[in-house]
Amino acid sequence: MLGASGFLGGWICRELEGSGREFVAADRTEADLLDPESLHRLLARTRPGAVINAAGMTSPTAALADPAACFAVNAGGVANLLEAVRLEVPSAQLIALSSAAVYAGESPFDERSTTAGITPYSASKLAMEICCGQYSRGHGMTVAVIRCFNLIGPGEPATQATTEFARAALESGEGGRTEVRVGEPATARDFTDVRDAARALRSVIDKRVDGTFNLCSGKATSLEELARLIARQTGVDLVLRGSGTGRPASGLLNLRGDPSKLAEKTGWDPEITLEQSLADLLTSLRA
Repeated sequence: MLGASGFLGGWICRELEGSGREFVAADRTEADLLDPESLHRLLARTRPGAVINAAGMTSPTAALADPAACFAVNAGGVANLLEAVRLEVPSAQLIALSSAAVYAGESPFDERSTTAGITPYSASKLAMEICCGQYSRGHGMTVAVIRCFNLIGPGEPATQATTEFARAALESGEGGRTEVRVGEPATARDFTDVRDAARALRSVIDKRVDGTFNLCSGKATSLEELARLIARQTGVDLVLRGSGTGRPASGLLNLRGDPSKLAEKTGWDPEITLEQSLADLLTSLRA
């Protein structure tokens, strides 16, 4: 397990531990995507049946600031990992986390929908997916590419809109009023609780599936609706103010996925409601 200290990575570790799975949560001192030798040493020592990569650059903003670094780790780093798996544990399943950012056009998106590298981040993920396809087809490796849509829940990064809204509401206090500036309040995204996502990835291991899969709820919720839900749970008048651009940075106003392929292959279905995710996020922030 690479990237165990991250938001999703941490919950994957909890899920694996809770299900009785033996796993190694490798940090960057043990295995660095940019250090091929460290990957070979780890795989040769542990001989895993499955390798989950949750490491890499996950912030589109950071990717925009340093595209070269983004490509180096998200595409080149995964190429290093694929080669290490091929040479050390060729029968192991590799699970590579991609992103809904690769999609273009009108949602809902399924795995056959049009993709485009609109941003450095989405381009790096598409390059990673191409590498995964080459090793799957060319070397017969079992590779599952998981296109994660928006993940939320306890422990999420402070830069996410849900945490920004929740913090603003908590700081205002019950009965208060606060404003948050966003790019476009009507922007809608497909939210899945991170704990459901971790369970989905365990099911990918359990069923040993390969191919490309959406990890999403199949429902889109606007930033305006998120603000209303948080306002209802906190008793705060939470108002969003748009910047006037009319479109989010990605160019996609509505981003909703179709999770049916993953459900068909693994039996997974999200269980935690958006309201519960937000309630648990608020509880974690209060603590």
